[in-house]
Amino acid sequence: MLQPLGISAEAEAVYVALGPLPSASVAELARLTSSMPEQVAKNLEELRRLGLATDSSHGRWRALPLLDVVNHLKAQRLSEIELASVAAESLQSHFLAAETTQTDDIKTLVGRQTIVVAHRELMDSARQEICFFDKPPYAQVRSTITEEALSVEPEWQALERNVILRCVYDPGFDAERLAELSLFAKKGEQSRTSPVPMKLIIIDSQTALIPSMRSYAPGHELRASIVRHPLLVEALQWLFEAVWDAAVPIITSVNSETDPRRQMLISLLMTGSTDSAIANTLNINVRSVRRWISELMDELGVSTRLQLGAALVRSNGFRGGRSIPASDDHHADDHQTEAASQEVNTQSHARGPS
Repeated sequence: MLQPLGISAEAEAVYVALGPLPSASVAELARLTSSMPEQVAKNLEELRRLGLATDSSHGRWRALPLLDVVNHLKAQRLSEIELASVAAESLQSHFLAAETTQTDDIKTLVGRQTIVVAHRELMDSARQEICFFDKPPYAQVRSTITEEALSVEPEWQALERNVILRCVYDPGFDAERLAELSLFAKKGEQSRTSPVPMKLIIIDSQTALIPSMRSYAPGHELRASIVRHPLLVEALQWLFEAVWDAAVPIITSVNSETDPRRQMLISLLMTGSTDSAIANTLNINVRSVRRWISELMDELGVSTRLQLGAALVRSNGFRGGRSIPASDDHHADDHQTEAASQEVNTQSHARGPS
């Protein structure tokens, strides 16, 4: 019965005989169990090691409460199992580290063409998801921004393979970049905007491409690193998700307006940006911002910015938990009102070669 605790059958027989008695000697237990005194003494020592029996200075033995001992042994075994689990995890980490070399974990790329080729190969290898931080400068500039021209790009082809693309774009877009963003959004990319710390591409949460921003300085040769070390890629994925959660979804189609900057205006409005901040981001003047806002209000049939925020939510499925300023910098904080609802958990995609 007590064998699962590591107690032999002979020692258990001695414990069963000793349990009902206030105390007993070795000779008395030998008679009760029909065993040799030497064997009984050996069994009592086994019980002592397990905490099930104790003796006095007069050679008398008594049993200790079984339930208390079992609970103690249970706690001890659980602790031993936990320590073994930690040791096994540490050993597995050493095995994992031994399986790959440093060259496999991080590979340095030098030169524009080398980076462009590696970028395409990584994009073509994506099967589930591509995550981007996108910000200038770029290794190559697309001269033509049309669906036909973009269809040969690896990001576009990834979308055609139903690969999820999520991108956080650093604020500040020229008209060409916004036109490109709009076409990718139409293809299936959903994007967000927020200040990003660097350029970054993560493929299927397994491989990352990190360009060196310093190498984009004039006179420097472009450099980038391909990272495959699981812990480093995991850390980069956590960084991406943190920025992604704080970023604001970009709306690129509310009406028939073709200027992508006017479409970007909606996302900036939902962040609570003032008119002058929007003008600086879109590289236009404040008068144009106010005119576009006025046109939006007319198109959606509203007369206040609070109503505009609610109308944008209804018409686009966009939910922003931030406020839209009632006016520009002049006392803007006194006039802010809450636009509606909770941010929708949309997925987005990313683009931008190193």
